[in-house]
Amino acid sequence: MNRISNKRISNYDELVAHRKKLEADLLRQKGYINEKVGRIKDKLEPIGRVLSFFKGESNHKATSLLKIGSQVGIDLLLQRKLGKAGWLTKLILPFVLRFASAKTIDKVEEKENGVVSN
Repeated sequence: MNRISNKRISNYDELVAHRKKLEADLLRQKGYINEKVGRIKDKLEPIGRVLSFFKGESNHKATSLLKIGSQVGIDLLLQRKLGKAGWLTKLILPFVLRFASAKTIDKVEEKENGVVSN
């Protein structure tokens, strides 16, 4: 990164030259950021393919493998963590967590498909 100059600009030509230098620096930094983002996208592509497999590629509101996996994971997690909890907690908490995870997955799927809902 370039050092910041404390030199005062005394005329219009210096101002124009400084602006061009700043614009060139901005373009260089945008290119650097775009290159880094592209590398990150390339590294995350295999994960996206796995998620799209588990999500299911259907357009209707069928239960995707991702939803089923999250429900099973919630059940397994809660069996261990709620061993000594009260009966009301054991009854209500799984439904709440399943509902929240299903809604979250639906929102992500709608966002990826370009459908906007409230």
